Amino acid sequence: MQQQSAQIRILVAIDELPSPVWKKFQRQVQATFVRDGASAYRELIHENYDISFIDLFLTGLDSLELLRRIRDEKLCSSVVLTSETPSFHYAQQGILYGVSAYLLRPLDEQDLAHVFSRYLAGNTPNAAPLQKAAEDIASHVRKPEFTSHFLEIGKTLMTLDDSPIEQSLRWRDLYEAVVLRIYRVYPWLRLYYHPEEFLRADFIREQDTQTVRNTCLRKSRLLHAALIELLPPEANEEMTSILIYLLRNLEQNLQQKEVAEHFYITNSTLSARFQTHLGYSYRDYMTRVKMIRARYLIRYSDLELRDLAGRLGYKDREYFSELFEQRTGQSLAAYAADHEGTHYVI
Repeated sequence: MQQQSAQIRILVAIDELPSPVWKKFQRQVQATFVRDGASAYRELIHENYDISFIDLFLTGLDSLELLRRIRDEKLCSSVVLTSETPSFHYAQQGILYGVSAYLLRPLDEQDLAHVFSRYLAGNTPNAAPLQKAAEDIASHVRKPEFTSHFLEIGKTLMTLDDSPIEQSLRWRDLYEAVVLRIYRVYPWLRLYYHPEEFLRADFIREQDTQTVRNTCLRKSRLLHAALIELLPPEANEEMTSILIYLLRNLEQNLQQKEVAEHFYITNSTLSARFQTHLGYSYRDYMTRVKMIRARYLIRYSDLELRDLAGRLGYKDREYFSELFEQRTGQSLAAYAADHEGTHYVI
């Protein structure tokens, strides 16, 4: 944890001369000032900063592109967006890229003091209510009402005194807490979907006044769909245990007979339970999840395409390629080309 006696290292990327307000914090912070996005990016690559203050309208490198790089490359844990004039739409986009606050200039001493005290406290205001709400929402992830439940619980965390920016920050924080909670409850989900697939901002609707909230709702639907494809809600407790066992051990290329023996049932009983609870066979289920795992390996590993079939238990590469194209609508090569450069740290 950050010691209060240590100086906070901050980067200020604002296209104007440094404000006199920074002098009031010279004992508390060690500040570096730059005036364009490219310089800010170089600084963040080569130096470690605790907090970055980013002008919403930077030159040299677009501020939203800079925010995307900061998030993707994990260059700074706390980012504050600033602007001279209110720009709610752009501020919402910044929130989706992970900013922790949005301040109007000229910067106010009280606002800066709040940013620094929040950083020293761990950037977790109202953490207990938010975590409790996230646990409640996450417990519904396999239920049809998951997204509507997220919306209803989220509304209870908002107050009439909240500004639109504060509400957007709270929606973002709640959603991220829900995603992380789900990955703790279902740790094997990381074998099939990288968390950033649900956390990373993708496209923005320019006329949407509820960009952050609606993006969180849309991505919650994607997360719900991804999870129930792997672990259908129709499965009873015993069937759920079987599916989780398969999901955890996918690359061991388990045969149906081996799985039946592991659960002390006959092969025919296992077949019947797949048909009864899921409506399809053991083989069909394994093909589904292996194709999802294949997509993951293409995107987030250095595995060569020629080695992918063997990794997933297919001796015939051509047959595996046909299955992949049937399931995804793309050839292996086309899928790999479309997702080149989307790797994250695993």
